[in-house]
Amino acid sequence: MQVFQKKVLSLLVDIRHRLKETQPASSAVHIERMDTMEDFELQEQSLSDAQAFDTLVLQISRIGGRNTKDCAHKVLDRLFTNSLMAKFNLKGKGKRGKRPLEGTKVYRAIQEGIMKFDKAATEEFIKGSVSEPLKHAPQRTGGGGFSMP
Repeated sequence: MQVFQKKVLSLLVDIRHRLKETQPASSAVHIERMDTMEDFELQEQSLSDAQAFDTLVLQISRIGGRNTKDCAHKVLDRLFTNSLMAKFNLKGKGKRGKRPLEGTKVYRAIQEGIMKFDKAATEEFIKGSVSEPLKHAPQRTGGGGFSMP
């Protein structure tokens, strides 16, 4: 009986290892985190492809959270580093020379993903839920602090 158990465990470990190898980078759970503006621009270009866009929307919708606001915060943390998030705000207005996130394909994917997660989420509530983490990104670890241009 002990030989049988060892054989089954050995086979399970082998199957698990093979599954990890075959899981593509664009799977429903793996999201590449953007660290630089170049990463962001590359992501924007890749989202011109409808399949890549739909995949990102699905990935975002599966991040989840306690509520819509928590989901938005988790989505941004998964997609952006704090240093990159600190370079954006929702509208791109203000004295700090930040870029607007609203109007980008990445933002559209975030919005659609959150709306898929929470059917009751409105565009306005998502805007507010996304703008807060962007506003506080400079204060968080790796955010770089506030600086005047």
